[in-house]
Amino acid sequence: MSDFTLYETTKPTDGSLALAHQRIVRVKRNGVFENITGDVNNLMVNPTPITVPREVYGTKGRQSEEIIGYNFGPTFSAEAVRDPATKQIVITQPWLAELIRKAYAEGAENRVEVQIFDAFDESLPAFEGTFSVAVAEASAGYADKMVYNFTLTNFGVVNQITSPIVSDGKPVLESALPSGQAAGDQVAVRGYKFTGATSVDFGATAADQFLVVDDQTLIAVIPTGVTGATTITVTNADGVSETLNYTAA
Repeated sequence: MSDFTLYETTKPTDGSLALAHQRIVRVKRNGVFENITGDVNNLMVNPTPITVPREVYGTKGRQSEEIIGYNFGPTFSAEAVRDPATKQIVITQPWLAELIRKAYAEGAENRVEVQIFDAFDESLPAFEGTFSVAVAEASAGYADKMVYNFTLTNFGVVNQITSPIVSDGKPVLESALPSGQAAGDQVAVRGYKFTGATSVDFGATAADQFLVVDDQTLIAVIPTGVTGATTITVTNADGVSETLNYTAA
């Protein structure tokens, strides 16, 4: 059964003019794929077939080709939303600042893992692969706006995967902010399937206090004894989420 949560909870960051899509794009951050669709415009997958020549009986002298794969060059634009006080990209757009930095990096630091799939129909092809990142600044037509045009180029094979909208009902974690909080501090965990959550764990230690704000957000207090690199998991009636990496103070 298809789960439409990823589409229904897709929305632009406050202050952005981006439009949602019926195609979802997610980038991997901290070991988890994060939905960035709400801040993306003009998403195009841009597949290019890879072909080899073939000679088929009865067509001698005529060209014939067979598709053996595809190269992908996804493109999209995103508007940066700046904090009015600090003038930095807002904390709710951490993926954007990271993707810009990757675009100017070299080697492995220039690459990102990406998923692109239909938001509604799980039978349509869904793709996952590693891509190099390039960025070009664009004019938004406003002095107080900054728009970035991204081009991704597949680094190796892009695989067809089972669509992520095929749901098993377990919580899915996408981010935990702010990073570097200490025991006793609050962390906002974003994702979906949080309604009815029964526990939030930091490593092997359960959080004594957590609040489910809505199906996509919960607030948890880091339990005593949790320091350094750890993981966050959320449990509901259908099971335990995949782990989300987190670094505590």
